[in-house]
Formats: sequence, C-alpha cells, structure tokens
Amino acid sequence: MKKSRDPAYRRAAMVTGLILLIFTGLAAQLGNLTLRQEAQSREVVLAQSTRSLPVFASRGIMYDRNMEPMVTNRPANSVFVRYPYYKQPEVLQRLSAILQVPMPEIDKLVKDKLASEAYYDPIRVKDDITPPQYAAILERKPELPGVEVQPQPVRVYPLKDSAAHVLGYVNQIGQDQLAQLKSKGYQPGELVGATGLEAFYEDVLRGKPGIRQVEINNYGQPLGVVQSVDPQPGNSIVLTLDAKLQAAAERALEWDMWRIRNTIIGDGPWPNAKAGAVVIMEVKTGKILAMASRPSFDPNMFAQGITQKEFDKLQDPVLTPELNRAIQTAYQPGSTWKMMTASSALENGVVGPYEQVYCTGVFDKLHHPHDWTPYGHGLVDTAHALQTSCDIYFYEMGYRLGIDRLVATAKEFGFGAKTGIDLGGENPGMLPDAANREEIWAKQQNDPWGPGHTVSAAIGQIVNVTPLQLVRYAATLGNGGKIMKPYLVDKVVDASGKTVQQFAPQQMGQVNLKPEYLSVILQGMGMVNAPNVGTSDYAIYPLPGMQTGGKTGTAQYPPNNDYGFFVSLSPLKDPQIAIAVAIEQAGHGGSVSTVARSIESFYYNINLPDYDPAKVPDEFPNDLAGLRRKFHVVGNGQ
Repeated sequence: MKKSRDPAYRRAAMVTGLILLIFTGLAAQLGNLTLRQEAQSREVVLAQSTRSLPVFASRGIMYDRNMEPMVTNRPANSVFVRYPYYKQPEVLQRLSAILQVPMPEIDKLVKDKLASEAYYDPIRVKDDITPPQYAAILERKPELPGVEVQPQPVRVYPLKDSAAHVLGYVNQIGQDQLAQLKSKGYQPGELVGATGLEAFYEDVLRGKPGIRQVEINNYGQPLGVVQSVDPQPGNSIVLTLDAKLQAAAERALEWDMWRIRNTIIGDGPWPNAKAGAVVIMEVKTGKILAMASRPSFDPNMFAQGITQKEFDKLQDPVLTPELNRAIQTAYQPGSTWKMMTASSALENGVVGPYEQVYCTGVFDKLHHPHDWTPYGHGLVDTAHALQTSCDIYFYEMGYRLGIDRLVATAKEFGFGAKTGIDLGGENPGMLPDAANREEIWAKQQNDPWGPGHTVSAAIGQIVNVTPLQLVRYAATLGNGGKIMKPYLVDKVVDASGKTVQQFAPQQMGQVNLKPEYLSVILQGMGMVNAPNVGTSDYAIYPLPGMQTGGKTGTAQYPPNNDYGFFVSLSPLKDPQIAIAVAIEQAGHGGSVSTVARSIESFYYNINLPDYDPAKVPDEFPNDLAGLRRKFHVVGNGQ
C-alpha cells in the first residue's frame, strides 16, 4: 500500500501543512510590522532619545538708499514644545499661564501640528519671551517636560509704522505654506514674509536654517550634542527709498489731514479726511523715493506676537490700516486726468495746441452739464484750460475724441494695467474699454454707455487709477514721454556687503506725443502753480525760488465727501521728482496740494515761511492742545 493512502500519513501531512501555514502567517505579519511600521517606530524612538530643534537663520537687512537700516534683526528667545509632550494638557496650561498665551491659541497650534505629516516636530509657541518668562520656565523645568527655550532671531522694524506697507512683515509659516515650501527646506515654526517687500523678496531675504540635535535620557535631560549645523544668513537689499524723505512725506500727509479735519478750508472742515496716500518717484529712472499710506500700523506687532486687541483694530472696515492705498486702491482721479485728455486730443489731432474753445459754463451739446464754476472761463486753449481746470474744454475734447481713442491714449500711459512694481497686490485700475463697458458698466451700473459717460471720463470720473499710476503718469509728462517701470530695490548684497544683483532703470514704453505738445501741457501745469493765477494753493503760497508744475483734482464719491488729488513736477524746467497725493474725503483737490509743497521744501532744502500751511508745525503731532490754541480749530482737534 502506498504511503499517500495511509490514514496516519495523511493526518501527519495535514498537521504539518497547518503548522507551516501558521508559521507563514506569523512570518508575514512580522514582516509587515517590520517593514511597514519601521519608519514610524524609528520616529518614535528618535523623539524619545533625541531632541532636534531648528536654528533659524537671520533674514537679510533692508537698507534705505543711504544705507540706513529700515529692517533689522535681534537675538531673542523662542519657546518650543517637543512631541509627544505637546499633547499633555497640564503642560500646555502651565506654559499658557507663564507666557500669557491664551489656551485656544495653543490648542490651535497643537491641532494643526497633529494634522500635519511632521507631527513629531516641535511646536513653536511664542517668540521673543521676556526675561521673567525665561526665568519662570527654568525654575519650573521639572513641571514642563518637552519645553525648550531656543535662541532665534526676531525681525525688528526700527521705524515702526513708517513705510510699513512697503516693507511688509513676517508671520510664522502656516501648515499649507509648509506643505508647499518644505521642498525648499522650510521648517515648522519658521518665519516667512507675509506682505510687502518681505514677501516679494522672500527668496532673497531668507537664510538657510541650521539644526541642533541633542541626545537625551529617559528624564528628558540632555546628554550631548549629536549633530549641529550653523544657519546661513539671508542676503540684504538696498532700497530706492530715502528713510528721511519717507518720514517727511508721512508727516506732511498726516499734518494736512489733521488740518483738513480741523480748520476752515473752502467750505470745510472735512472731519472724515482720515485716509490717504503719497508717492514720490524719480522722473528719469522710475525709482520710488517714498511711498506712504495712512492710516498705517506697526509691523513689530506681527514680529513679536500680535494680540487679539491689536489684530481686531487692524480689521477696521473703513480705515483698513493694512491696505496700501498707494498701490491697492484705485480712485477716480478727477481733474488730475485732464492732462491725459489733453494728450489724447493733441495726439489724435482733434484740437490744435493753441486752438481756443469758448467756455460759457455750460456744455450745451449733451444735457447741459455744467462747469465747476457757473460763470465759465471764456476763451481757453490747452494750457489755459489746464490752468483754470475748465470742465467745458475737456467735455468738448471727450466729445470730439470718443471713448475708444481716449482709452487708447490712456493705455499708452500704462493705465488699466499693473505698473510691475516689486510689490504684491497691485491694483491695475480700470479703463472703460469695450470689454469693461460691456462686462462692468452696462451690467453692474445698468446704464448703457453713451456720450454723456465719455465726457465724464474725460474729466477723470468713471476711470480708476492708483496713486502709483498717477505719479508715473506725471513723471512721463516730465521726462519726454518715457514710461519708466517703478521699482523699490536698487541692489542685493550678501553678508559681506558684496553686490550680487544690481537693478537698473527700465523703460517700458514711449508715449506717442510730439515734444511741442508735451511742452504745452507742462506749460499748463506750470500755470496751475503760478503765483496769483493758478488754481492750486501754490498760487497763494509759491515754493520759494523754484517754479513747479501741478494739477489738482476733485472726485465725487456720494454719499461721502469729495476726494482730493494732486500731482506735481519739480523743478518745472528739468523735472527731477514727481509726486502724487490722494486724500479721501478731503473736500477739494486744492486741499491736498500742500502735501506736495511740504515734501518739495524738504527735498530741495527750502525753508517755507511760517504762514504757509505746508509748513508742518513743530508741535505736530505731540502737542495737539497747543495746535488747537494756535490755529482756528473748528473740528474736534483729533
């Protein structure tokens, strides 16, 4: 008989097979545990046997054009909590009490960390702790397992709210950002540029983090350094800004808004004149010498840990302190747009440079729109129409041109598109071209476009432009028609001061306007500021020893008060700088021209007489009570 038929043999074979099957399953499970969970096991062991903290690099410094630091760093202490101790509520509650960080904020950090792939990395709880907080952590070390204090650089903005919108600020990297940037070596808890130049030049300013890994015993006590890699600082940038001119521009803007709110100007005061912007640009290069937006904020709040109260204040829906009005707000420019209309009319040959139009105060070709003065201006040519800001003349030019030719010239000047400045969030503005007339105006306004809209656009209504676009437009008129790209960074330098990248002026286009036409327009701008004949307050308070050119503008924003605008060129014969000023609810364009004159007096080192409203009093802004006594204040003095 064959063995395979022997019942005893079959039973033995079945038992042997079953045993082999069991051992095979056990071996597979063991392999699964070994292979599939090896990485996780290694992470747990590593977290228990070593502690690893990033040593963040110092970000590059931002210097102004004269090598004065506008953004720097300083050493400080940051608090981290290692895995798995950040999952222990009692540890976090003790830390919350010491650091004065609310538990909901810490709980959110923990929640985000646990949801990330790098849950075993430490949590960065707070930067720049105080000496008493540091001492308390050391004193209570046994009650705070996994809590580490690590020296880390903190960003410092020594000028506080000056140029805050341009410089920007940094934030601790978020989980979504980390997922996108981890391939570039970013670490949890690292600071990253959030706005302004900090964000735009993140790749330049950021250094390379180091690491410090220490072996620890079962009690969390350090036994020795396992690995240490020093951080490498980021490159620095030298700006086109002049910090002193920036401060002077901001002070001039703030003084004029205070004056508008509190004193009699025209039919003022205008108590809501609390927001505005000013931009100063080199006419021939495009370099931005100053850019201010008010109200502003102190970026140190973000670098040192912003409180909920501070954050809530920044969320004001009306004043919007974080909004950079110089590049992010597009306004109707009012009569500052009239050089644009004059350029288009001359370029397209619908008027001669010295051809006169009779202004009666009423434009009788279209539903009788009125001039800003009911008496009219009589016979005016291009230059005199600019001098008197004659609406009827420019209604006529818009009527002759039609909207398409007006828009085409505006596009030559770069309106309706971003300027390309090295800042994020730039608003391109809006021109009523064919697409916008169909998609925006007709649908949103429920008002089909007609000749009445065209003549309104010819005097700076309906169109939307930013103060940055306005200053480049003024510079273009002053430099012979060159469209220069505005820029804020002159060069990049490494830690040793060696230049690694140099930026140069860049011409982006050329306006198709004959020199004789530009000359007529500049003549008109000069007449706007001319003593005794101009419509700006330069006519009453001329800049001593220098002829300048300018143009006021008033735009309607019902039910709010009218907005005021002003553009300036100086000196008129060979313009060096252009200035654009915008103040919301200023009542009149003439109310804001003092800002430009104050800036020009500082830039050219010209002393203004005490009676000139552009001269900022020494008492401002620290002695408002004294100012109320000195001036005829009819507002609340704030």
